[in-house]
Amino acid sequence: MNNNRKNASVTGKFVDHPLQTIMSRAGSFPLGIAYNLLSEYGGRSSIVLDPFCGKGTTLLAGRILGYPVYGIDIAPEAVVCTLAKLVDVSPESVRRYIHALPFNGSSHADVPMSVRTFFHPATLTQILGARNQLLHDVHSKEKELRVNAIFTLACLLGILHGHASDSLSVPSAHAYSMAPAYVKKFAAEHRLKKPIRDVKECLIKKTSRCLSVPLPKFMAFGVNQGSALTCSTIFPELVGKVDLILTSPPYLNAQTYAKDNWLRLWLLGYNYKDLKHDYIETCCVQRYGDYMEKVFEELNSLLKPGGRLICIAGDVRLRNRNGDKVRPVFKTGFFLANLCESKTGLQIEKHEKHKVPSNSRYLHAISNSNGHSKRSLIERVFIARKPKDRNEGG
Repeated sequence: MNNNRKNASVTGKFVDHPLQTIMSRAGSFPLGIAYNLLSEYGGRSSIVLDPFCGKGTTLLAGRILGYPVYGIDIAPEAVVCTLAKLVDVSPESVRRYIHALPFNGSSHADVPMSVRTFFHPATLTQILGARNQLLHDVHSKEKELRVNAIFTLACLLGILHGHASDSLSVPSAHAYSMAPAYVKKFAAEHRLKKPIRDVKECLIKKTSRCLSVPLPKFMAFGVNQGSALTCSTIFPELVGKVDLILTSPPYLNAQTYAKDNWLRLWLLGYNYKDLKHDYIETCCVQRYGDYMEKVFEELNSLLKPGGRLICIAGDVRLRNRNGDKVRPVFKTGFFLANLCESKTGLQIEKHEKHKVPSNSRYLHAISNSNGHSKRSLIERVFIARKPKDRNEGG
């Protein structure tokens, strides 16, 4: 196994890296979990895929371990964040790039009032100037310009809203974009002011923090925006060649993936309402199962014989249709393991259960709380293996 541990903080089996802090995003799992699973089941040069890559946790763990990594996600902001964890940049090159960005002269005329609710006009002017250049440069044919733009754009997404000293908005949540009406009302009630920020200095502070330790060794990677249903079309070169698939599918009952990132999507030039239909956002077990069955069939086609699928899925509470006070718990991991084994022929090798502390509003579906209280999320992990030949396992 090729463990490139010197570039990350490791205590026992725990690993962390400041790249993981580029952008907070609801529903993600700890880097240490991905690192431990890839360490245990990976080989010397394993090819790793995450078809629901989110903020890039699996792929960052793979990069730390020295593996070629590939990811897919339907969410544009997730793709930018993941790419930023894989590109090869330096603190000096990023700082030079930021100093060259235009931070003035942009009109607010086309900015929706919902966006203006979050920012002081002087701060918004700077955001718009940088945004226009960033969205141009991320498509540049010049590699150094492109990778520095990707990294800077991800960091801008990370500080766009929140309550840290370098956050650009009125104090609000980090992990999701709050509703403008609520923010306006809350800010008025608590006399919160929209801060005037030096966006350049905030970006330099953010990027410096994310690059405060050496980057892991640069590895081959591929990240695309798209559906997990089309993995083999997006990465045809990986069909039958992937050693490890480590992923955490969307939560059953979590129906606000696009809406929860509406402000970041605006920065990237999208309206979340136009993207909503691309996400699997459902509380219907049948629809969820039909979708995941097709996903598992796709993933099976990418795995090499002997390759493994590792799936992390949190328990949720189903909608109550009978008037009972306590909603029934749906053990998503068990459901998906049975579905995977029965529909693909992959063999379930192991089940694990983890308790993950969380105060994310995204996880309201697992409890009877309002989604803001701290509690433990039950996550179930199953490991499934593709037989090496038709006769393996009888």
